[in-house]
Amino acid sequence: MINKGFNFKLPTEIEFGPGSITKLPEKIASFNASKVMIVTDSGIVKAGILERIVNVLAKAEFSHAVFDQVESDPSTKTIEKIRDMAKQEEVDLLVAVGGGSSIDATKGARVLLANGGKLLEYAGLNKVKTKGIPLIAIPTTAGTGSEVTIFAVLTELDQNLKFTIASPCLAPDLAILDPELTLLLPPMMTAATGLDALTHAIEAYTSLASQPICDVLALESIELIYKYLPQATTNGSNLEARTQMLKAQLMAGVAFNNTNLGLSHAIASPLGGHFHIPHGIANAIMLPYVMNFNVPAAPEKYARIAEAMGITLLGKDIYEDAYEAPKAVEKLVELCGLPRKLRDAGAKEEKLDDVARDALKSGMLKFNIRKATEKQIRGILQEAF
Repeated sequence: MINKGFNFKLPTEIEFGPGSITKLPEKIASFNASKVMIVTDSGIVKAGILERIVNVLAKAEFSHAVFDQVESDPSTKTIEKIRDMAKQEEVDLLVAVGGGSSIDATKGARVLLANGGKLLEYAGLNKVKTKGIPLIAIPTTAGTGSEVTIFAVLTELDQNLKFTIASPCLAPDLAILDPELTLLLPPMMTAATGLDALTHAIEAYTSLASQPICDVLALESIELIYKYLPQATTNGSNLEARTQMLKAQLMAGVAFNNTNLGLSHAIASPLGGHFHIPHGIANAIMLPYVMNFNVPAAPEKYARIAEAMGITLLGKDIYEDAYEAPKAVEKLVELCGLPRKLRDAGAKEEKLDDVARDALKSGMLKFNIRKATEKQIRGILQEAF
C-alpha cells in the first residue's frame, strides 16, 4: 500500500454524556453572549425538549428568543425567517436544537447574518468567507453528525432543488451531545437517522480521501451501529443503546467531515429533491446497492466492514468476504423495519433518469472508491426500485 499524507481537522468543541445539557449556561457564558436564540422544530416542542432547555437557560437568567418552525429539508425561505428574527432580537449566539434539519437551518441563517446575499450563492465548496456569531449545536437524533461538520444541506423550493454548502465557517463552535435528549425519538426516525450515520461511516472508510484517523473512527462507528441500532429502535428507553448510537454517529460525523462522502449520498440527495424521500431512508435503501457496485474497487475494505459488523469471514476468497458487508446492511435495514425498495418509499420509475442525471452532478462522486457513469447510476437505481 502506498503511504500518503493526510490532514485532519476537528473545529468543533465536543461535550458528551447523559445530563450534559445542564452545562449549556456555562458554555454560553464562555462566549460572552447576552442574547441567545434557539432554533428548533415543532417536534422538539411537543417532546418537551425545548421546555427543558428553556428551563436550563431561565435558571441561569439568560435572555433568549425561540424560532420553532424548522421543517424537514429546511427551505431557504425558512432560513431567511430565522435570519430576520435573529436580527430583530439582536441575538449574539445561536443554539440549534434537533436533528440535521434544525442544525443545518441554523448554519444557513448564520451564513446570511454574517455574509448577506442568497444561500444559493454559497452552494459548493469554500464560498462562505465569514464565520459569524457563535453557534452551539445540540442534536436530538443519532444520525446526521451535522453538529461537527462543515456541511449544510438545504432546499430551494422554487427550483425543487437540494443543495449543499461546504465551508469551515459552517462548523458549530460547540456541540453538546446528551443521550437523554434522544430517548423519545420514534422508532422509524431512530432507524432512519441510524442508517444515515452508518452510511456516513461506510462512505468515509471507503472514500478516496480516507485516512488513518478517520478509518479508526469509521470502523468503530460501524461496529457500534450494527450492534446497538436495532436495540435503540425496538426499545427507545434503553439509555445504553441511545448513548452508544449518539457516540457512533458522532464518530461517523467527525470521519466524513475530513473524508467527504460517496455515491449513496450523491443519489440520496436528488431522491429527496424529486420524491421527498427522507434522507436517512434514501440512504438505507441505496447503501447495499452502492456497496455491491463498489466492492470490486476495494474488496479488502468491504471485507473489513463485514468483520466490523461481526461477520465471521471465511478467508478463502476476498470478494466472497467483501460481499458479506452489503448483505449485513440489508439485514440491518430489515431488522429496523425500513423500506428496502425505492417504490415502497414513494419513488416513481419514470423519474429515475432525472435522479441519475442529478446524482452525476454531485461533488461527492469524486470521492467514491469506484468511478460511476450516468448509465451505471441509472442501473443501480433500477436495481433499488
